[in-house]
Amino acid sequence: MSRLLTAIFLVVLTGLLARASQTPSASVVDLSQLPYRFGDWRGFDAGPLDETTVKELGADAYLNRTYLSGATPVGLYVGFYVNQRPGASMHSPLNCLPGTGWEPIDVRTVPVGLTAPGSGRVRELLVQKSGDRALVLFWYQVHGRMVANEVASKGYLLVDSLRFGRRDAALVRIVVPMADSLDAARQQGMRFVLDLVPSFTRLWS
Repeated sequence: MSRLLTAIFLVVLTGLLARASQTPSASVVDLSQLPYRFGDWRGFDAGPLDETTVKELGADAYLNRTYLSGATPVGLYVGFYVNQRPGASMHSPLNCLPGTGWEPIDVRTVPVGLTAPGSGRVRELLVQKSGDRALVLFWYQVHGRMVANEVASKGYLLVDSLRFGRRDAALVRIVVPMADSLDAARQQGMRFVLDLVPSFTRLWS
């Protein structure tokens, strides 16, 4: 019942955002300008997503890369949305991953210890598929905020659309294969987050 109420609330919020204004609130961000190198990380393109996936995501721009710092790769996906509207809005990987065969076996929200104004929270998922496990970290980047909750992200967007005429935001998802222990994957994933987020402020805020 709670999931149904949440889904209805998200639909209502998305509708309100769509009606807030009929004009774009921002231009599409050039995600290719995200550095391939920052900290100890070295990145390379992971290839385009298939046409069906791109259509389902509905993002105005997306980035799909792999970064390395040591032996275990870290996958990065960023989907940027100029306007939140029905059929083209951010939605939780919790709803998408099961469709690709990944089963969430643990879900939690964890704080990120960045200096203000970049600090916030991320959602942490432990997922498994055919004996493989991975750690997934994701959040919604909303005008300088790191928001772990989908409902809260749309709430911020509604307020900002009314106050500032802005409805742009991004979904950020990081995948760390569990080659070793869960603690090791968490440490690597959070280190990547801490090194990555400052680069976003140079693309959009």
